[in-house]
Amino acid sequence: MKNGNIWVIAESNGDNLTNITTEIMSKAKELSVALEKELVVVTIGYENDSVAKEAGEYGANKVIQVNDKLLKHYTTLPFTKVVSNLIEKYDPALIMIPATTNGRDFAGRICAKNGTGLVADCHDIKLTDDKSDIKFIRPTFDGRLLSDVRISSDRMIATVGKGAFVRKIREKDNKYEIIKEDSNLTEKDVKTTFLDFKESDVDPVLQSLLNSKVIVSGGLGLEDAKNWHLVEELADAIGADVGASKPVVDLGWCKKEIQVGVTGAIVKPDVYIAIGISGAIQHINGMKDSAVIIAINNDPDAPIFKTAHYGIVADLFEFIPALTKKIKSL
Repeated sequence: MKNGNIWVIAESNGDNLTNITTEIMSKAKELSVALEKELVVVTIGYENDSVAKEAGEYGANKVIQVNDKLLKHYTTLPFTKVVSNLIEKYDPALIMIPATTNGRDFAGRICAKNGTGLVADCHDIKLTDDKSDIKFIRPTFDGRLLSDVRISSDRMIATVGKGAFVRKIREKDNKYEIIKEDSNLTEKDVKTTFLDFKESDVDPVLQSLLNSKVIVSGGLGLEDAKNWHLVEELADAIGADVGASKPVVDLGWCKKEIQVGVTGAIVKPDVYIAIGISGAIQHINGMKDSAVIIAINNDPDAPIFKTAHYGIVADLFEFIPALTKKIKSL
């Protein structure tokens, strides 16, 4: 690994950093401290002073700010040119990019243009024991396995999905430096004409799940779609959101938007109740950071009990209705 700093390419929503950017910054800060490097956040846009300031308050040591009207909206070629020039000037070791629609497009371009190794859609990023290399952890085989991927090029690029890390608290007294850089763009660099911007609709069910404090999830142990009401009734009784394992989503028992796992939503509620979920690794890695995990399964050897804080071995068809009834009576 080369002797450079840790970079995060920021995405913003209006005058604020996106949640996924601040989540990635949390891990990037952890890595920079462990490697005795600096966390540098690159903010590209137009009239983006507030975004640059926010990046500093979320823990950046330095913020590279590029402010140009030609960069008001993301288009591939101008952003690629600007960041490529910055890479050549500052020579970072690791670049972390949000795994969003724009981030994935951009990361591929930067990777190809600079001959740099890229690992996409990382679930975790860790240092080796001797801190000489970085392990990029990502789901494979539709989330059934997690792979430890290494990058052989000196510089490394990783895209990271939403919910992979927990963002740190914003600290307005954090000390940081803002470095203003020119874009060096001309109208000829912009090959795409941006006609209009319309925010996409965010599924309210998914949004609620991602921000939920309590989640009740169901799995194949429910045996049939007709039994799905057991999950919904318990969730309703305790004011929780409903989640699901991938197999029941694939069977069409519920909406895909409530799938929990590395190929669905990565959640971190205060309480996660898993009903009839065996504990496949792709599901576990989507909810393992919940504060309290309660698993209900009739198989005492179910893998989920190794992750759960509290395990209940019971027939869910008897236990869940009784629990729901008791809660309602209270």
